[in-house]
Amino acid sequence: MSKPLNVLIVEDSENDALLLLRELRRSGYEPIYERVFTADGLNSALEKQSWDIVISDFVMPQFSGLEALKLLKSKGLDIPFIITSGKISDDTAVLSMKAGAADYIMKDNLSRLGPAIERELQETSIRRDSEKASQALKERDAELHVLKQVDQLKDEFIGLVSHELRTPLTVILGALSTVITEGDKLSTKETKQLVSDAYSEAEMLSDILANLLELARAQANRLRINEEPVNIRETFIAVIRSMKQQTAGHTISIDCDESIVVNADRVRLRRILHNLLDNAIKYSAPKTKIGIFAKRRDGEVLIGVRDKGIGIPLEKQGMLFEPFQRLEPENSTVAGTGLGLVVCRRLVEAHGGRVWVESQLGAGSTFQFTLPMPEMGAFRTQ
Repeated sequence: MSKPLNVLIVEDSENDALLLLRELRRSGYEPIYERVFTADGLNSALEKQSWDIVISDFVMPQFSGLEALKLLKSKGLDIPFIITSGKISDDTAVLSMKAGAADYIMKDNLSRLGPAIERELQETSIRRDSEKASQALKERDAELHVLKQVDQLKDEFIGLVSHELRTPLTVILGALSTVITEGDKLSTKETKQLVSDAYSEAEMLSDILANLLELARAQANRLRINEEPVNIRETFIAVIRSMKQQTAGHTISIDCDESIVVNADRVRLRRILHNLLDNAIKYSAPKTKIGIFAKRRDGEVLIGVRDKGIGIPLEKQGMLFEPFQRLEPENSTVAGTGLGLVVCRRLVEAHGGRVWVESQLGAGSTFQFTLPMPEMGAFRTQ
């Protein structure tokens, strides 16, 4: 039974091409072929379909076998290339092989053509299988590298979160235990302070868990954004009121027109503002001013939180919105998991906005993000 063979024949002589086809059939092949004899013709044929082999005459009036071989190699195609010639010197044959030809066949000895093609097809198949295996091995190595990174990240995550959860829990349990066991020995002021400490740490614990849940939803592609018109100034006031205890040591100013409205998920917008304001408080000295602002700009609303904190070096600003990145000095006592800004980025992008930071070391930072106005918004599911 004849074996199908997609063969591209580069030959100006139709008779010589017919002799090639006859020899292919005699060798047990059923050629599916196209004949070309110019560079444009060869280029078009190579782009039109895939070929098992290219057989080219060495000398043609408008083209040459070496030019055809060069064109094939320039496309990066792994197709065996066999040169045929009525007359070719040994030096020219060697030159052709060095240029990448698989073999050369004299036209008066075409009986070599069938075995040469069979050999080249086998070698090409082996080479391609080897390349596939090598590529698969590289991909597996890359996957293993990623898995190792994920495993390392998981360990870091567990260690970091365990530490950050343990700290508020320790304070809560300690404070409440003291109130329960020694309540009759405590003054009203002491009892109130212990309960207040427990409440403050419980709020911190709640924030950590809220960020973890949002990040888990985003990672699982289950973050659902329920958009509605939301008044920004009213949202600012609500977030500041809910963070009354954290903001007590700072002056919070609001610069926002009462009429500014965005298209957003009300709960997620509060989470974004809560995280940014909490971040500003943590990294600002007591009694310094923190500003929250919003303004319309080019069909969207620009919202920001500005602090007078320690600032962030330019070379480290790009790392801020990656998981578990905390860029303060090693001796810093500021608590946190490094998840707040990551959650902000995920939530802002889920709304179709963007988030970034402008900061100068020692002069403070301004975290800004954009959200669409109602007429620009559309329901999104992430």
